[in-house]
Parts: sequence; structure tokens; C-alpha cells
Amino acid sequence: MKNSKGKTMPLHNAAGEQDRRLRLARIALPAVVFLWPLVYLFRLVVPINGEYTAIGNDFISLYYRYKIYLLANLAEFRFPLWSPSEAAGFPFYTNPFAQVFYPLNLLLVAWYKILGGYSSLDHQLFTVLGISIFALGLFMWLKTINKNVTAVLFATLIMSVSFKVTEIIRFPNAVHTAAWYPWVLYAMTKIIQSQSLKKAIWHGFLLAFSIICICTGGYPYFSYYSIFLFTPYLLVILIRPLRIRFIDAGPVNWKRSLPTLVLAGVAAVVICSPYILAVKSLMPLVTDRNGTDFAFSTEHVFNLKDTAGSLVYPPDASTEGWYFFSITALLIILMYLFSRNRKIQNSGQNKNDLNCASAGGAAIKLFLFAWIATITYISYGRSSYLFMFLWKFLPGFSSLRIWGRINIIMVPIIAWLLSLAYAHFESLIADKIAGAEKQSKIRPAILTLAAVYAVILAVQLYFYVNDIYGVYWVEYFKHLTPLRINFIIRGLMSFTIIVVLVIFSKRARASRRYYPKLAMVILLATAVLEMRYMAVQIWTHQQQWEPGRIKLDIAQMNETSFRYKRIDRNFTIALNPIFSVGVIENWYFNSYVKFLKNTENELEARRVLLGVADGTRIFFSESIQHSTVTSFLRDASRYATASGRLLSYDGDELDWQIEAPTAGYLSFIDNWAPGWKAWVDGQPTDIELLFGTFKCVRLTPGRHRVRFCYLPEVFQW
Repeated sequence: MKNSKGKTMPLHNAAGEQDRRLRLARIALPAVVFLWPLVYLFRLVVPINGEYTAIGNDFISLYYRYKIYLLANLAEFRFPLWSPSEAAGFPFYTNPFAQVFYPLNLLLVAWYKILGGYSSLDHQLFTVLGISIFALGLFMWLKTINKNVTAVLFATLIMSVSFKVTEIIRFPNAVHTAAWYPWVLYAMTKIIQSQSLKKAIWHGFLLAFSIICICTGGYPYFSYYSIFLFTPYLLVILIRPLRIRFIDAGPVNWKRSLPTLVLAGVAAVVICSPYILAVKSLMPLVTDRNGTDFAFSTEHVFNLKDTAGSLVYPPDASTEGWYFFSITALLIILMYLFSRNRKIQNSGQNKNDLNCASAGGAAIKLFLFAWIATITYISYGRSSYLFMFLWKFLPGFSSLRIWGRINIIMVPIIAWLLSLAYAHFESLIADKIAGAEKQSKIRPAILTLAAVYAVILAVQLYFYVNDIYGVYWVEYFKHLTPLRINFIIRGLMSFTIIVVLVIFSKRARASRRYYPKLAMVILLATAVLEMRYMAVQIWTHQQQWEPGRIKLDIAQMNETSFRYKRIDRNFTIALNPIFSVGVIENWYFNSYVKFLKNTENELEARRVLLGVADGTRIFFSESIQHSTVTSFLRDASRYATASGRLLSYDGDELDWQIEAPTAGYLSFIDNWAPGWKAWVDGQPTDIELLFGTFKCVRLTPGRHRVRFCYLPEVFQW
């Protein structure tokens, strides 16, 4: 046995060196995969010369603000239930934007405590780490079903930073929900492959934890989409012919594996069910979320044109659903799909390095293509008969919208397909067979490559010449218009490089063991050049870095908010005592949105009622049965000096003292929701509603202590 320097080594030393290399690979490759997104998106996490790439769109208003509010509460060992600073009051713990039950919040709380606060740059790092979790899970899962590590590494590094993944960085909750998709697939696979009860139980815990993270990740759309990813894969696991052909799992001990799968799934559902049911009960109360509005569900269009754009020319595709992953990777997949089904001659490698699925069988090609096509067809919304069937009959389906986003679940599937395709490509360029037999394999491959690239180029030129863009491109990405020609130029570069690598492999020196690895590095660099120059400019902008982190005193902020006027503008949660009564589109309580719409003709009176004019949000009146805000204020103005005083307020609970001059109602201009309770002088009392949305209690004449408390059923114990 010779070492890398050509010197002869004893056999036991050679075996030891091989073991060390294997151990190093088991540690080094996962580390590379985990760090890859941080390197690829380094400008999002590392300021350079006082400037960094900041994420825009909904990142700050819908995600960062909720996160820092949550961390500030948890750091003081307080769990916030209600959010008083947005839209005149809204639930906090069931608001998906808040992501309150996500397990990784515990790490962020420690971060907040140790570093003395939390910044938007911290949250960008947290978001990119979500992509790292996704990448590592993808690598671990693919490695269990494809033994060609080079192919798995290639597919993982490309798909983990594909356009569908990098586009959702504006939605940190979406990133951290999708991050656990491959971990569920990995855990399911390892459970059926486990050779001992201990390993099965360990992976059962991983499965349960991953499902919990998906359910609590704060992006219900992606949680729901996962049924279209996990259900088909579960069928592959359970149906023996599929399992043998696609996963090559070998004999399965179902007495051990099946109970583990079931118990892990049931445990996760039981743990998450209170939260899921609470969110489900909230949705009918929120505007446009009752699941009966077909126009709402289908207003964002994704169609065949968008699919073509996603594959070869992203400017044409709707950003909500695109999933471009480079022409380089697409060409390798198409070469694989159009290749003849033959057993790979994997010269120079162990016969187990590629599983049976990697051998190019028609069954797995058809299965993966059908899976991708089905998801694509669902994404077409109103143009899809399958979508309309599911909208009518599948529970929960009709409550969601922007169905192009379902393409996120195609990322693991395409990664699976790409890993098989690259294994096929590697077998072609690494084959040591020379002469006519080698030529008989290379010539059809090059002809196939040329044919599919000609089609790709024709589609690209059609979109480019005719100035066809996606909706968001025209509205948000005009500054990137000059760059769109790069998709054509770099696609041509990718085609040329692949052809050169295939032709060069005919030479004798190309059969050396390092040539496939060199080819992988070249193709990975080519794919990155295709994607990165555009991917990091979508939904981002350059911003000056300001050292320091925000730290909040939530208790003081909520109590002092009674001294400040509210603001009437469309906003989300506040990070100061100035609370908002505005709403954002398609969100917040339907009762409150209806109140705003019904009072558009008395804006000044409404400003007084909502505390925008002078900050007042507690009123005493003889009646709450008023048809207009003006008449209510006329009633309440007679007792303005008798409205009482604040004893305490922490957002979830108001303690108020009042000297009622007559029988009447104390009204707290804060929205009602199931879970709100009231006490008068320590005795429970019914809550009545002013204008169908604000909380009121009836009082008798005299001094009273009124307490409102938000206490949902799940917390009443």
C-alpha cells in the first residue's frame, strides 16, 4: 500500500490513514455545507467598510420588530400574549409573525442577554443560519439515499442557495420553517435504516423536533405545503417496491421502525396542537382568512410562462414562485433525463458508491418528474383543475394564497434529482474506458447537451428580445434590468464549460481520480457565477452599519403608552410607547377593519375615539348602543373628568380605577378577542362590545376597580 507521496506503508498504517480520512470527511464536509450559505451571503452578515447589504421588503416591519419584542419579554421571563401596540390590539402569541414557540428562540434569548440587545444585522445572521440548517439537512438526507458524496455535495451547495431559497430571506420565518424540511426526510429515512432500537429512537426524537420546528416556525404557508412533500416520500418509504428502487434501504425492521415513525409524528402533533388550534381559531376572525374567497386565494398568478422563466430566465418569472438554480445544473439534469437507461460503469470506485437509484432507471426519473410536475400544476392556481379540486375539498387549502410559493417544497426534490444527475454525469467523465466504447458514450451526451441548450437559448432570447418581465420585476427590480443579458451570456458559458469537460475526459490523463472532483469545483463555480450576482440584489439594499443593539423595557413601554397619542398609519408592532391604530392589507381583525371602513365619513371623531387626537383610550358613557362615533363621544364627553386613572398595564392586563357618576359603561378602546376576561371589584363580569370590536363592562354608580386580562384557554391553568 502506498501513501499520497508514493511511499510504501504497512497495511495497518494504510487502514489507519484511510479511517482518519473518512473521519475527517464526516466532519469537514458537513462543516463546509453548514458554512456555505454564510460565505455565499457574506455581505448580509459581515459589514465591510461600515456598510452591509440590508434585507428589505417585510424583513423589518413584519419580522425583526416582532422578534426583538419577543426577546425583550422572554429575557425578563415574561411570555407576551397580547400585542396592544398594533391595530388597536391584536393577539401576539398566535400571530405567526411573532414565531413565539420556535425552539431556537432560546438561543436568541441567550444572545440578547449576553450581548445586551438585538439588531437587524443579528436577525439577518439568524436568517442566513436558517439556510445553513437547510443546507446541512439536505446534505445529510441526500447522503442516505445516494452514496456518491461528490454528487450529493454538488446538489446541496447549488440548491441551498438557489433563487427560491435566497428569495425568501425577506421572510425569516419562512426560511426557518423550510429549514427543517430535509431534516424530516433525513430522520424518516434513518429510522427505517436503523439497525438498533437506540438509533431508531434517536432519529425519532430528531423527527419529532423537526416537525415541531416546522409547525412553530412562524410561516403557516410552508407548514401546510409540507404535506405535499412528506406524504409522497412516506409512500416511498412504506411501499416496498418503491423503497427498494428509490432508497435502497435494505430489509426494514417494521416492529421497530413503524412505531418510532408513528410515535414521533404523534408526539410532535400533540405538542404543537394547542398552538395550531389557537392559530386556526384566530384565522376566521382575521380579514380575508376565512377560506371562502377564491379571488383572494388566486390573485397572484403563476403559470407556464413563470415555470419557463424559473428554469432558464428569472426576469420573466414571478418572484414569489421562481426557483432558478443555474443553467449549469439544469443542463446536467436534462442530460440525465434524456440519457439511455443503463447501469453506470463506475470505474475505480466501490460498487456501493452509487445506489440503484443512481443507475439511471426510468422509474425514478418518471417519479421525480411527476412529483415536480404535480406541484407545478398546483401552483398555477385558477388555471389548474387540480388546484380547484383541492381548494374545494382539502381542509385548510382555501385559506392560503400566493400559490407560487409552494415551489419551495420542490427544492429538496430537485436536489434529489440533481444529485442523481450529477452522479450520472460523473460516471461519464470518470469512466476509464477509452477508444470507441468511450466515444460511443460521449457523442450522444454532447448531442443531447447541444439539443437541450438550443431550446434553452431560444426561450431565453424570446423573453429577452420581447422585453417580457414578471410583475415584481417591473415594480421593484427595474435597477436590475441591465443585468438580465447575463442570464444568456452565463448560460452560454455554462454550456461551453460542460462540453469542454466532457470532451477533455476522453484523454487518458482525464481518468485520474481527481478529475471528477476538479470538474465538480469548476461546475459549482460556474453555477455560482450564474446565480449570485442577481440573487443578492433581490429585496436588498446597501446600508450603513450602526454599531450597537436595541434593548427594550417592555413593561415600562406599555405602561407609559397611556401618556402618548396613538398614530393612525398602517404599521405593525411598535418598539416605543407610541402605538398604532392602522392596519395592513389582508390582516388584523375583520371586526376592526369593518369598523374603520364604516367610519370613514367621520374621521375626526374616530381619531378622538382611537386616541390619535389626545391619547385617551378609556371612556365612560351611559350607553354603548350608538350608531356613530360622534354620538358616542357626545355621550362620553359628559363624564370626561370621571373616566378614572391607571393603576397598572402590561399589555396583557389592565388595572383601572374609576368613580362612576352614574350607571353606565367603561370602554377600553382595545379590540376584543376570545380569551379576554374582565373583573369588577374582583368579581368576574361579562364583556360587551362597543362598535362590535372594543371591550366594555357595565358599572353601577360608585368607586370600582376594573380589571381586563387576556387569558386564552390554553393558559388558564
